[in-house]
Amino acid sequence: MANRKKYLILVFALMAVVVGTAACSQIAGSENPLDEALANGKPTLAGFVGQECACKDMNPLLEELTAEYDGRCNIVIINVMDHKDLARQYEVMLTPTQVFFDSSGQGMTRHIGYWSKEEIVDQLEEIGVI
Repeated sequence: MANRKKYLILVFALMAVVVGTAACSQIAGSENPLDEALANGKPTLAGFVGQECACKDMNPLLEELTAEYDGRCNIVIINVMDHKDLARQYEVMLTPTQVFFDSSGQGMTRHIGYWSKEEIVDQLEEIGVI
C-alpha cells in the first residue's frame, strides 16, 4: 500500500512537471507577447528594438528595468525582426521605439529613439507604476 502511494505521488509529480513545462513553452514561444502582457491588468512598456546602435544601448537598459520593476508592471522587449507583425500593428517605423500602455491596455505615450533610464522611469510613474 505504501509503495502504491509513492507511485501515485510520483505520477502526479511527473504530470505537474509536464503540464508546467507545456504552459511555460507556450508563453515563451508566444506569437504575441504584448497581448499577453496587456491582458494582465498591469501598466506595460513595450520596447521595440532591432540591431541598430541605439537598440544595443536600449536592450540592457530594458532588461535592467524588467528586473527592477518585476511584479509592478510589464516590460516587454520585442525584437522587430522576430515580430514583424507586431511592428506593423503598432506602426513601428524606426527602432528603438517605446510604447507605454496604462493598466487597461490603452496606449498612452510613444517615444522613438534612445531614452535614458530616468526618462523611462518618469514615464512609468506617469502611467501609474509606483
